[in-house]
Amino acid sequence: MFLQNPRNELPDHFLGFANPTRLRILERLAQAGEENVNDLAEFLHMSQPRISWHLRMLRVGGVIKTRREGRQVYCSLDVENIRRYRERLDQMLGMSSRVKVREEVGA
Repeated sequence: MFLQNPRNELPDHFLGFANPTRLRILERLAQAGEENVNDLAEFLHMSQPRISWHLRMLRVGGVIKTRREGRQVYCSLDVENIRRYRERLDQMLGMSSRVKVREEVGA
């Protein structure tokens, strides 16, 4: 099993969003919910190995999750993990307390 260094979690997560192809993959998964790798490659007009490389970057960053069914690999957004990373970033930037204050004062 691949163990991730906690120091690299946020950079790895946001690296997933730092490529136009990966953003297109995320948009497609947001629309489709779940899609197998071959259908995703066909939709994006790219080779399966190329798509798999981008999917690996997204998986390492905790942006997507995969499941295997026979020889097919299905991908979907890891919404819960994305939410956790967003909360961590908000905490790191001090955003969560500001948002809470705005909500309390009605701004």
